[in-house]
Amino acid sequence: MKRCPTCQRSFDDDSLSFCLEDGTPLVTEVASRGDSQETLVSPRPPGVESASGSAPAQPYSELPGKSTVSASPYRPPETPYAPRSGGRKTWPWIVGVAAILSVAVVAILIVVFTVPGVLKSDNANGAKPSPSRSETGTPTPTPSPASDVPTDSAEVLSQLTQIEKDWTEANLKGDKEALEKILADEYVSQEENSRTKREYIDNLKPDESVEEWEVYDVTVNQTGERAVVNGSLKQVTTDGTGVWDFVDTFVWRDRRWQAVTSHSTRVK
Repeated sequence: MKRCPTCQRSFDDDSLSFCLEDGTPLVTEVASRGDSQETLVSPRPPGVESASGSAPAQPYSELPGKSTVSASPYRPPETPYAPRSGGRKTWPWIVGVAAILSVAVVAILIVVFTVPGVLKSDNANGAKPSPSRSETGTPTPTPSPASDVPTDSAEVLSQLTQIEKDWTEANLKGDKEALEKILADEYVSQEENSRTKREYIDNLKPDESVEEWEVYDVTVNQTGERAVVNGSLKQVTTDGTGVWDFVDTFVWRDRRWQAVTSHSTRVK
């Protein structure tokens, strides 16, 4: 038997652990049940003695306050399970660091195996690597525009003789495009009727009267990027033969000779 220490109710069901009224934990009764075979000895009343000199034993039939309540077994409310909070996880950091290291290794391998191939391809195609500072030493000055002027006298004579022939042929054919290249923008003829480049080209017409022509006795006097050409021109026309001496001045510009002045005199 169990008893509630709060409401003092007793319960026969030994499987109960809590009071059905107020939920107080039950305690086990020390006294035996009234219907058991145990005998309780009550104190002897004063002045009464048994024949043997001791108080007679009286059986205790039933304890007062016996509960007749029949209750169903009580189940205490279940406590909700709360997951234990664990420590801070470190494996995501480990995975992240490993991924970064893997990417770095792959990038290094790509550079190691790709760059030498690119450099080799450039060298095979004729690309010249830039020299290092120790190899260059003192920087080489950039050549001036006049540094590419031809200085070989034979070469200059051949170039200017060919230009004189092209000039004569352009005059006879009326080839304005050829004269645009031969004459400099500032060209001015020194004849009696002085003409600029634009006037010269705009008034140019083919001359079909010339049957034969020849440029000869050409000489060149060069001073740096300036050259003076002396020579003679012979033409055979339907009206007869004519000879002219000419003096033309050229300048070296845009990697070619261009005429800036011209003067001719008929000698025959």
